[in-house]
Amino acid sequence: MDKTKSVLTATGGQNPAEILTDETAAAYIGGIESRTVRSWRTCRGLPFLRITPKVIRIRRADLDKWLSRQQVAITRGVA
Repeated sequence: MDKTKSVLTATGGQNPAEILTDETAAAYIGGIESRTVRSWRTCRGLPFLRITPKVIRIRRADLDKWLSRQQVAITRGVA
């Protein structure tokens, strides 16, 4: 089985371009390190796929949804 087919099988048929590593997720967001993405996975509930014990991937759609939930509304008090 070639690499693309194995990735598609492991990710439930998702397009491989929509499946990110910690490094590509960090680049997609911009301005952060891959270790920040790892921290978000372990400490802040960022959903991920465990393909094998050492292979972790993140669906781009899950990342986008998770990021939208992190949005903070800024309110200005009356001075």
